[in-house]
Amino acid sequence: MGAMRRLTRNMTFTAAITLVTCPAAAITVATAAANPGSSSATRVALGAAMRQCDYSRTSVAPRLPAVSPPTGTGSALIHRAGSRVVAEVHLVNPAEPGMHYDVGLIQAPRPSTAPCGPGAPGTAFTGLDLDAGGTGTVTIQDTVRQGTTGVWVIVERPNSNSQDPAEFYTSEFLVPM
Repeated sequence: MGAMRRLTRNMTFTAAITLVTCPAAAITVATAAANPGSSSATRVALGAAMRQCDYSRTSVAPRLPAVSPPTGTGSALIHRAGSRVVAEVHLVNPAEPGMHYDVGLIQAPRPSTAPCGPGAPGTAFTGLDLDAGGTGTVTIQDTVRQGTTGVWVIVERPNSNSQDPAEFYTSEFLVPM
């Protein structure tokens, strides 16, 4: 009887600890289900996946040096404000304090053959510099183009030895507009 009571008590504590330490998971689920076109924000995680301009994953990702795989984590809080889309992008990479990243907000749909770099229609880019602790936040916005059904974010660290980025993160899903 005593072992069963201890097991029940341990399970209760485990459930309570999980709820206390993971409130962001509950918030993310609630915001990800937001109605398209509403002004409520959607939080989207940034993952280390390279994508084509049409948001499809690349079949051949750039080779990253074995000594420096992506070590950061990030997210973007995206919402529509009238005729504009706004993304607040957060990146944490304690292994790379002071590092510069290029951040892009890309509108979809777009053909995979259409460019989506800085200056391309339906894109907005800005820079993000991490502080001494390896954290950074930047807000990027653009006018929503006619026909846009979703947006996504790309974060890239330039590579001085290649046109391929040294490190990259993209939205885990398209955020509906």
